[in-house]
Amino acid sequence: MDTVSKPEGAEPGHERRNPPMKQFSIQGLREILWPRFKDPSSPDQTAAAARAAFGPLPLLRSRKHGDLVAFLREVELFAGFSQWELSRLARNAHERTYGDDEYIYEEGRPGAALFLVRSGIVEITRRDPKGEEVAILALERPASFSEQAAIGTDFARWTSAVARGPVSLVALGKPDLDSLARRFPLLANKILSRIAQILMTRLELLTEAQFSPGEPPKPDADSAR
Repeated sequence: MDTVSKPEGAEPGHERRNPPMKQFSIQGLREILWPRFKDPSSPDQTAAAARAAFGPLPLLRSRKHGDLVAFLREVELFAGFSQWELSRLARNAHERTYGDDEYIYEEGRPGAALFLVRSGIVEITRRDPKGEEVAILALERPASFSEQAAIGTDFARWTSAVARGPVSLVALGKPDLDSLARRFPLLANKILSRIAQILMTRLELLTEAQFSPGEPPKPDADSAR
């Protein structure tokens, strides 16, 4: 049964209903969101998977630029959040800047934050079997990426992210969400639920990209008898 509670710092009379908690399999998300390709040398397969895992989502909408709160309103991850919620979220987020060719994160290393592109271009790359980096996707404002790192899945990244020119990002890490949860648990739960929804959407796109149905195998002579 749902319960009604009043978050700390909420306006008088502004009550929020606490939705039923959902159970998510972190291990299952970890295994799928760090894909193992059937053909690692195939650039088409890698690019399709990258678009699913990092690219803009179908519901992404463009809005006017502005301050940090207004920017967060542009991000699909926080679509429908109230001004109060975005204001509290902005206080826990961190703005970071990167120079041209500077790594935001590197393939094979663990991560602990999700990123939002506020300005500039972020290039997602992956090493091919020869060890050379291959660009597979470019992200622009207000794209979000590396969402799974914010929920503490503790997995090694299967791509790298590199700044192409000056880049400004907004970062939100697991410690930030933990801090938010201690003061505003309903807001933190809402963010985690939205992250899970985004990951499930990316999972569906990734599954379609990697396991699109092909022609059924033709029976051989022995099986036809």
